[in-house]
Amino acid sequence: MIPGTRVRSVKVENLKNGLFVTGTDTGVGKTLVTAGLVRFARIQGRRCVAIKPVETGCPVRSGMLHPEDGVFLMEASESDLSLDECAPFRFSLPAAPARAAAMEGSRIFLSDLVEHVQAVAESRDFVIAEGAGGLMVPIEDRLMMIDLVERLGCPVLLVARSRLGTINHTLLSVEALRRRDLEIAGIILSGHDEESGPEERYTRRDVERLVGDTPVTVLPYLGHEITTNPAKIAESMAEACGASLLRRWTGLETQH
Repeated sequence: MIPGTRVRSVKVENLKNGLFVTGTDTGVGKTLVTAGLVRFARIQGRRCVAIKPVETGCPVRSGMLHPEDGVFLMEASESDLSLDECAPFRFSLPAAPARAAAMEGSRIFLSDLVEHVQAVAESRDFVIAEGAGGLMVPIEDRLMMIDLVERLGCPVLLVARSRLGTINHTLLSVEALRRRDLEIAGIILSGHDEESGPEERYTRRDVERLVGDTPVTVLPYLGHEITTNPAKIAESMAEACGASLLRRWTGLETQH
């Protein structure tokens, strides 16, 4: 929480057919996980789509901003939505959404993001929304990514690195979510390096012990051949995390 601020009581929209994928930082594997989840659900016959409401750091191609994550999620969703539906707010500066928008003389309104996610969800069985950066990334003034999660009111899947430092980052994110009574669907420790560090042998066990009942899984390093193919990502995730857990995260199976 920002020093000097208090957790506010806000209207919760209760997105019942959705999941929010967030991370402990940028570049931890959120897009990879989101793409795998949406393709897993679609393979199971569910009309599920993935969206990234805000994407920054978009390169210019053919005179237009190209949201690389958004394009990949659209492809993972088998083009069951347009690029504007998948990545409606995009900016060139690789910075927090509020800063990236300000540098272009623009502004993001949290209410617009909520309305967009709700609109996409209305015509689909399930929607998976991927955040930009971590939970405390500014979107609008003092409103953060966690405020978007709170307004939507859907479960949260937290993606973290498996390397040194992840326990601290993971527990800080878990604490922030629990302070707002937000449901944590699970934690994925994502492997980014082909060679694992010696500390990774114990990371999952330590995180599990510290977070209690929240499922904690490890997604090992996946090579380029897999990370560019949503179907292969889904297969790898099912093997690493268990198909039952993936079904729960995508609303195909309820927790008993």
